Amino acid sequence: MKKQILLASLLALLVAGPVRADDRAMLPATAGDLVPTHLLASEPAAAGRLDARAPRMRIERRPVHVSWALPAGSALQPVPQPFARPSREYWTDVSATELQRGVELPLTAPGAVIRLSPSDVRGGRLQADGVQLRIGGHTLSGTRASRTVAGARTLAATGMTVPEASLVMQLRPELGAGPVRLQAAGASGRYVVHVFEPRSALTVTALADRDDLLLGQRLHVEVSLREGDRTRPLQAAGGFLRSPDGTTTVLDYRDDGAGHFSVDAVPLHASGVPGLWELHSFTVGDDGQGHAVRRDTTSVFAVAVPDARLSGLASTRRAADRGIDITLGLIAASGSRFAVSGVLYGRGGDGHLVAGAYAQSAAWVAPGDGALVLHFDPASLAGISAPYELRDLRLQDQPAVSTVERRALALRFAQP
Repeated sequence: MKKQILLASLLALLVAGPVRADDRAMLPATAGDLVPTHLLASEPAAAGRLDARAPRMRIERRPVHVSWALPAGSALQPVPQPFARPSREYWTDVSATELQRGVELPLTAPGAVIRLSPSDVRGGRLQADGVQLRIGGHTLSGTRASRTVAGARTLAATGMTVPEASLVMQLRPELGAGPVRLQAAGASGRYVVHVFEPRSALTVTALADRDDLLLGQRLHVEVSLREGDRTRPLQAAGGFLRSPDGTTTVLDYRDDGAGHFSVDAVPLHASGVPGLWELHSFTVGDDGQGHAVRRDTTSVFAVAVPDARLSGLASTRRAADRGIDITLGLIAASGSRFAVSGVLYGRGGDGHLVAGAYAQSAAWVAPGDGALVLHFDPASLAGISAPYELRDLRLQDQPAVSTVERRALALRFAQP
């Protein structure tokens, strides 16, 4: 807390202190912006904690900058929108004993696809003839119950990747839906059973309130079951948060009393492997006729260590080549190669504000106070004129492949 107060005081002094004629204060952050409230140093010890799976990279130290004009009429989205995919699938992990006795799988539509993936790719491999399915009062072998049977190699030839030794069966549509009992007398080890119902109208969606955040910030996810345009109540929901290095945290889902569930997740520790974080949700619902509906879904998002932030001061000037330079103050808790990018808006030929040019600059920045310069060359500015707005401003830690600050609208100025 003392460090946070000290940093806030330093920033206040920077903003309140004497400024040059071309110095400008950045506009206040808005609700959708990503702005660090405190900094965390990525000290050398952190690099030693990197997992052996983490890629080893050579960090370029030479500064670079690029800019180009944007096509007329470009429609840009300065605030990233979280992606949510409706799920018609679920997974279950079973033992050989459970599979030998029989596993109940609820199906809500004909033509379901069932995949069996053994943990032991040699001893656990199954054939369709060695699998039995009981559906609608009939017991059939996997071969007779399926319209299509395929293995990992066959699917790989079509561009689809599944675990080695997997058995995939697409059930014949005429068998209908309802509960299915899956049994395999020759099962050995453990199996992941994956059920996908491409024809089902019942889907579960997990919608996050953002797709990127900083370590220690909160992610909120709403989970809902829908049948077409109608929302149906869920009976139960659970899940876990998994970091790129495989660390998992069980989450506590909340029911609002009407069958809608939500969960908050707060990543607290940096991952030893770069990549996206995952929030896995498992749900159970009802189709309105007393039949169970199972759905699992995964939300993915980026988590950054806040090792730098923009100071809040910027300066604008006419560059030597008659372009525009925007110098942005930077405070770094640790040395790294940082990049800043942004879109410059200006008045188009019709007098309306339009997205005119994009620029990005990257350089090595030592710990402490620094700066990065966005250079918009004259060619990139050809289609716009003053007054200007700098939008979609992003600060990235390039070696960490992470965005540590993002502002939808950062600066307004009449002339450089």
